[in-house]
Amino acid sequence: MPKIVFWSPEPKSIGQTLASVAITTVMAIEEDYSNLLLHGHWQAKKIETAFTYYETLKKTNVFGSSSMGITALARLVESNKLTPEGIRNYAKPVLKQRLDIMYGTNVASREQFVQLTKSLNMVIKNAVQTYDLVWIDLPKGTDKSYITEILSEADYVICTINQEAMFLDEALKQYMENDYIKDKPKMLLMCNYEPRSKYNIPNIRRKYGIKDPIYSIPSNYLFTDACNDGNVIDFIYNNLNADKNDYNGSFIYEVKEVLKEILSKVRV
Repeated sequence: MPKIVFWSPEPKSIGQTLASVAITTVMAIEEDYSNLLLHGHWQAKKIETAFTYYETLKKTNVFGSSSMGITALARLVESNKLTPEGIRNYAKPVLKQRLDIMYGTNVASREQFVQLTKSLNMVIKNAVQTYDLVWIDLPKGTDKSYITEILSEADYVICTINQEAMFLDEALKQYMENDYIKDKPKMLLMCNYEPRSKYNIPNIRRKYGIKDPIYSIPSNYLFTDACNDGNVIDFIYNNLNADKNDYNGSFIYEVKEVLKEILSKVRV
């Protein structure tokens, strides 16, 4: 089943993780497929806390548990005991039979994290035998071997960028020329998009001579608040059929357009 990767060449945070949350949640609600969303970030909790309030997770000590998520699965890989069927036992269901999330690593040191990432691609290979779609939120750049390995084996790459002019030259060059993705099915996705900016999509395409479409996830502070409060599912449900001219409705509309393009390019 398809492995879909979110990845950015940009050196700073641009809203990629919250875009992955929006896309996979709408996917799970709208389409009858099983999805797994996981990430390869160190000490990151944005995906986990988008679905459950952070203070609630702290009280249940899930971030200190080594018996769930990537940390537990890495041990199974090392002992050669990981099976596709076992993946679901270590994931957190957030929409029954539609969307599971995999908690990230909970190790304290960078050295421990580097060791665990050696098992990440094997986890993904097993997950695709269990879920209809596996979505991977990767860190930026290509300076880590596990990132390039996962990019190389991705079925579809969502290359995320933003509207900061100082980064656009290099980001667009990477999209077109990076050896790991240049021959792959892929999408340019602008996160936290502001259409009234001078650096809007029509102007960027014109300036850089880009023939490929550029898709966008609009900036939406109410969606960000929902992710901070662990209420992303309620936010999506409440606005799923909102008018596309409405503030939240336009956000959902653009997410659906992104999803439509992805599904037209991958085989499920």
